[in-house]
Amino acid sequence: MVDGIVAYSELNNPSDAIEDVLKQISIKGDPVLVIFHSAPEPFKQYAERFGRAFPKAEIMGCTTGGEMSSKGNGKNALVAWTVMSGVECASGVLLEIASYPKRYSESIEKALHSLSGTDNTVCIDFNTYGDNCEELIQDTFRDVLEPVKVPVVGGSAGAEDHNAQTYVSLNGVVYDKAAVFLMIRNLEGKVFAYKENIFKSTKKITTATDVDCEARVVYEFEFMPAAEVMSFMLNVDREHLFDVLKERPLGRITGKDIYLTDMKEIREDGSIEYFARIYNQTKVAIMEPDVPEVVWKQTAAAVKSVIMHPSITYCIQCAARSAFLERHDKLNGFAEAFKNEYGQYAGFVGLGEQFNYEHFNDTMVMVVFE
Repeated sequence: MVDGIVAYSELNNPSDAIEDVLKQISIKGDPVLVIFHSAPEPFKQYAERFGRAFPKAEIMGCTTGGEMSSKGNGKNALVAWTVMSGVECASGVLLEIASYPKRYSESIEKALHSLSGTDNTVCIDFNTYGDNCEELIQDTFRDVLEPVKVPVVGGSAGAEDHNAQTYVSLNGVVYDKAAVFLMIRNLEGKVFAYKENIFKSTKKITTATDVDCEARVVYEFEFMPAAEVMSFMLNVDREHLFDVLKERPLGRITGKDIYLTDMKEIREDGSIEYFARIYNQTKVAIMEPDVPEVVWKQTAAAVKSVIMHPSITYCIQCAARSAFLERHDKLNGFAEAFKNEYGQYAGFVGLGEQFNYEHFNDTMVMVVFE
């Protein structure tokens, strides 16, 4: 069993909030690892204070547009997911994330080899938002971790203002253009990683035939302007297409799985920019909302089939998915269902998620420890 505690504070003064969280953690003693999240403004202060409080722990964090936990949920809170015993961990940093993160793959190898084994191990990673860097980062992890079957569960740092600077941190050092990661091996039980979609595929399927992968822009589906194809498939005029597509993300079909991609902008030339890559000649499906309550029960059944009694859970939810649930008055229901099924949990609302070395949107990813 992993011994951990979730600490959460909504105190307005950052100095008071961090001391409140440290006091909650002290009930359990000194942690071996801390993952924390907050809004960008007090983030550097929190990173430094955690580092001074727990000099022997691995401490990783990122900024967010919303904090989630079994003790509360907010948009200007401080949340810390801490583990006292039952795991071993190692960490590292990737730089040059917009151009050549593979230059730093040695740090992944070093962290991996410092563990006593790779069974029951997961890698959690955060990257700063912007520069369309996520796919490059995940390719770097894929090269090292896929051969040893260590899954990656990650998220892009967020902020309530999506144009604001985001940050990540590792062991007291704050970065504005980097990815940080923490490998965690459960020494006393299983680790289970899972990806949850609350959208389901329709039969409206098309193929991307002209794309700029790096810019995440689709110019054409089926050799016709992207916006024109979407308007036709959804039977909606161009004027209302943006609003409709915010409720209907694309599903990138990869083998037997689907990775959701959220629209960022419809351009004047009829091309569409997305928050994750769509590759040339990729089949994509227009998605539609599923019944969230049914999906949550299916997720719980999948988790409990592997880990009947979770000890502590970590999760990342897309800002677009969180906004969708809020628009449909289901955000509180999600939080309540998650707390009832998984007990102690914490996580954050980010600007993109990663799972199985893929980057996508509109999704919730989670790691459950036995």
